[in-house]
Parts: sequence; structure tokens; C-alpha cells
Amino acid sequence: MRIFSFFALLLLLLSACKDNEDARQTLIGSWSYDAQAILDSLRIQEPTESEMAMVQGAMTIYKDAVFDFKEDGTLMVVTNGIEQSGTWEMSSNGKQMTINLSGQGQPNDILELTHERLMLAPIPEAGVFYKRIFVPATGSR
Repeated sequence: MRIFSFFALLLLLLSACKDNEDARQTLIGSWSYDAQAILDSLRIQEPTESEMAMVQGAMTIYKDAVFDFKEDGTLMVVTNGIEQSGTWEMSSNGKQMTINLSGQGQPNDILELTHERLMLAPIPEAGVFYKRIFVPATGSR
């Protein structure tokens, strides 16, 4: 029974490592917000007028932002010609990543990650009440 438990645990760990590596490889590259998808997703939640206005304003500011996730765990965000650097780290199961910009690490639950789309869950405690939806940046991948 102990041998079976050991092998089951080993198989689980190997599977988690593969999930992490697959997720990492899918994420590496340049991503941009899909402003229309974010706003459409928010409308389904029936936000208040002020919430909708806030997200519309943010999408106006960040519509051209590019998030470049590098293989070495560094992150470069370029918004309106202004560069900001940070780091990113993927959880062992590939279901969460932590983005650290300006010394503030923020865990993000990954709702979807494909080569065509990245969707991060809202973080209400951080004031982010909408899904952040990304697509590959123009000219990347």
C-alpha cells in the first residue's frame, strides 16, 4: 500500500510539473488587453454606471498596453510609451500566476489560458471587479 501511495504521489507531482511547464510556454510572449471582450464580459455582470465608466476609462488608457512575459520570469509592460518592469511566476499546477510590478506581488487565478486568449479572474479585494482578458499582441506569436 505504501508503494502504491508513493507512486501515486510521484505521478501527481510529475503531472503538476507538466501542467506548469505547458502553462508557462503558452504564456510566454506579448499580450494585450482585449478591451471589447472585457467590456462585454462586464456588461453581463450588470455593473453600476460608475463601475462601467471606470472600466471604460481604464480600457481607454490601457488599450495599447503590451505585457511581455519573458521565459526567465521577467515582465515588461509598455503603456503609452512608458515601460514598467517586473516579474511573474506560475504556480506548480499552472492555475495561478503572481505578477509583481512595482514591488507589489499580486496572485491572479487563471480562468483560461490558450495560445489565443488569457483570462484572469477578478480580484475584488484589490478593486479589480472585472475579468482581465488578453489576446496575443499584434505582430507577436
